[in-house]
Amino acid sequence: MTQPIQPIQPIQPIQPIQPIQPIQPLKLIRKPDVLTMTGISKSTHHLRVNSGVAPPGISIGDRAIAYVEYEVLAVIAAQIKGQSDDEIRILVKELVAKRQNLFSGVLS
Repeated sequence: MTQPIQPIQPIQPIQPIQPIQPIQPLKLIRKPDVLTMTGISKSTHHLRVNSGVAPPGISIGDRAIAYVEYEVLAVIAAQIKGQSDDEIRILVKELVAKRQNLFSGVLS
């Protein structure tokens, strides 16, 4: 005896996938790498950091500093988008402020 054919069930619509915020890798890079990435001189780099349009370095020793790679890349992306120096200053302030919250709750 054959079994009766079951009616086809309607297909449920697929829910759109929510975009996932990528976790930025925490990679420190030294000044020569920053200068190569940005294509600027040491003196221009210092002027940009002092004027707030480039992220400041982080002390990694008595006489050594490094830069957070994704911060440098974010500023480069803002420049490519054509953002003004004032917009980039705001971005840099936000990036530096996020440093304080990177491990809140994890290290306390």
